[in-house]
Amino acid sequence: MAIFYGLLLASMILLGGSAVYALYWAAEDGQFANMDEGSKVIFDEREPEGEITDAFPGIDPKREIARKKARRLMKQATNS
Repeated sequence: MAIFYGLLLASMILLGGSAVYALYWAAEDGQFANMDEGSKVIFDEREPEGEITDAFPGIDPKREIARKKARRLMKQATNS
């Protein structure tokens, strides 16, 4: 049983040490330098930030949003 606890302790120390080293490496490598820029990297001119452009083929996303909003308003009006 002592061997089990020894291995458990050693693995916890090894895992914790590797996590600390990974954070140290990321900080030294500049991974945390500009956190806000990473969220904007996925957008380009064809898919601007804040505008919905994803949809199934043949469905206009703006029209689909308007249709869902109209359904929600109709449901609220019938429940009132």
